[in-house]
Amino acid sequence: MAINLVKGERVEIGLSKLKVEMGWKVNPNAQPPYDLDASTFLLRANGEIGVEEDFVFYGSNKTVQAKDDNGNLMFKDGKPVMRPISADGSVLGSVDDLGDDDDNTGEGNEEIEIDLSRTNQLINEIIFTASIYWRKGEPSERYNFGQVRNAYILIRDAVSGEDICRYDLDEDFSTAKGVEFGRLYRRNGAWKFEAVGIPYADGLEPICRKYASRFM
Repeated sequence: MAINLVKGERVEIGLSKLKVEMGWKVNPNAQPPYDLDASTFLLRANGEIGVEEDFVFYGSNKTVQAKDDNGNLMFKDGKPVMRPISADGSVLGSVDDLGDDDDNTGEGNEEIEIDLSRTNQLINEIIFTASIYWRKGEPSERYNFGQVRNAYILIRDAVSGEDICRYDLDEDFSTAKGVEFGRLYRRNGAWKFEAVGIPYADGLEPICRKYASRFM
């Protein structure tokens, strides 16, 4: 059974292969429709990414073809389905637009695969965030996490499938368009997870300024 965390709580992760699930529920009848995108940052000692590929998101430059649960390469409409991947290959980002709200209920989730045994020794933290996609001046600009329900992050053993810990974001994020859900961090050779819950009013951009400023 997963350990239920509250904001600021930490738990030691004694495994190397993990699946990180980030989920939420949006209004399926909203016009225009909206959804959230997950992004991951692999940070070095200075608190920022060291190479551009360590910002793992739907628009990443470095990608690999996705595989299904049976190890078969995935295709959609005859084209390969690609997943973003970190420079060291330890973080495999979510598949954009696959698995999100495919039954029109507003339920969405994105899954990130982590192999800590492959993580570059220069990496001290792995940050997990989600943000609402919007362009300035468009109707979707009015959306924020006040229209998002049941947001959570779940850490799972990728080998056994057992849930390790979960953090439900039940705080009031009604002015935020982006949220830092949680982080894995390395201390004395061991990895721990912390439930973070930091809101960002302007979505992904201020998160990028914080963790990837040299590449903006």
